[in-house]
Amino acid sequence: MSLQASGSSFVGNVAVYTTDHRGFNAEEMANMTVDKIIFIGQNSHPAIIEQAKAFKEHIRQALVAAFTEAQQEERKTICAQLDLQGQSGLADIIRRL
Repeated sequence: MSLQASGSSFVGNVAVYTTDHRGFNAEEMANMTVDKIIFIGQNSHPAIIEQAKAFKEHIRQALVAAFTEAQQEERKTICAQLDLQGQSGLADIIRRL
């Protein structure tokens, strides 16, 4: 009796993004996300590449809008909770961000 094992794995591309004294904004998050969702092979027909790039940009714009709204809604929730806890001054600081 003999046992054999074979296999392969693909790690893919790894990217590291950082900011300085802040978190990522909606546009930065959308750019990182769309790159994870949509890959455009450079060996494809040029017409397919152009169509894929247009689709990718459409998705990126939709993500920017969704992430911006999510950030605003999260801030509203945080401010409401701070107001309920009597921390209106802190809530005002967050509202001005």
